[in-house]
Amino acid sequence: MSVTQVSRLLPVRNPIITAVRTRTRTPNISRPAVPHFTRAVVLELIKPIYKKKDESIHPREKCRRRLKAIEGETKQVNPYEQILANEFREKIENAKLVAIFHMLPTTEAGLTAARLQLIKLDLRYVKHNNTIMRLAFTGTKHEALLSLYKSTTCTFVGDELAVAKLLKIQKKVSCLVLLGGIVEGRFMSVKDLEHYASLPSLHTLQAQLVSILGTPAQQLSQNLSANQMELSSALSRYADDTKPEGDPKPEGDSEASPSP
Repeated sequence: MSVTQVSRLLPVRNPIITAVRTRTRTPNISRPAVPHFTRAVVLELIKPIYKKKDESIHPREKCRRRLKAIEGETKQVNPYEQILANEFREKIENAKLVAIFHMLPTTEAGLTAARLQLIKLDLRYVKHNNTIMRLAFTGTKHEALLSLYKSTTCTFVGDELAVAKLLKIQKKVSCLVLLGGIVEGRFMSVKDLEHYASLPSLHTLQAQLVSILGTPAQQLSQNLSANQMELSSALSRYADDTKPEGDPKPEGDSEASPSP
């Protein structure tokens, strides 16, 4: 029998399963075993070192604040946002009362109910994003208000000085927290608004001022006329004391009796 025929009868095949020498456990590819100390030192020494892309750049050039400031300077202002900012600034300057609230997470129904409560005081609801607020107040006399527009806020403007009613309704509205306001062009905190609400009305203060200003004039008039009144009283008493007892009747009082 030839070799060719033997190879056909007994074909040589590769094994399907390859044995792996794993000692006592299978190798963990995701978390390999820690190498021996000497091997670990050698691996650390031969580890390649790659140069970072921004290694040659100064840390000042990589500062995020600086990059953000440069981006803000080069960013163009949207004309529509500028128009909204101008309109909002005009409303703030023309309103007698401005109330700034922080909006807590709430539903649309809760916000609508709060707005209806404030509409009763003739307060109009105005809301814009913080970018428009920065455009409206930067470089103006109301620039201090930017410290309040840091999160979700809303503004109410009105033409009546109903500060006491505003503080009273604000306690009933749970989704709005009063941060401050403007009363007749003056910025006030919550404590200032409470103190302003405790003051009397303007007409009462004006009447008190007129009374205070008129008191010195009244006292001066009384002091100047007191001496004259005292002198007149003394002269009248002196005239009564020096008057004779048997005063003759004035002529013409007694008429001649008729003859029989």
